[in-house]
Amino acid sequence: MRNDDGTLVSLDSRTGEIIATLELSGGPDVVFLNVARSHLYVAIGDPGVVDVIDVAAWQRVEVVTTERGAHTIAFDETAQRVYAFLPETHRALVAEEAR
Repeated sequence: MRNDDGTLVSLDSRTGEIIATLELSGGPDVVFLNVARSHLYVAIGDPGVVDVIDVAAWQRVEVVTTERGAHTIAFDETAQRVYAFLPETHRALVAEEAR
């Protein structure tokens, strides 16, 4: 049983105080930060999406549908691509950042 309420939290690294929170599409499994784009990719196996968060604006800018149970992602910084592995259909989704 997961105990994650699906909230992204920004903390002050010096004080530990909460700066801001943001509701996600569900409980997060894996996250990658794309420094070049200021995007945080959050894989959420239930319901099967990747939330794309603009960390500079602190808002969700996109929800990419994967499939239920897809919680493993990889990020290729050079190609600016996110790969999501889809366990039910034995495929992979490739999402590319707009240039």
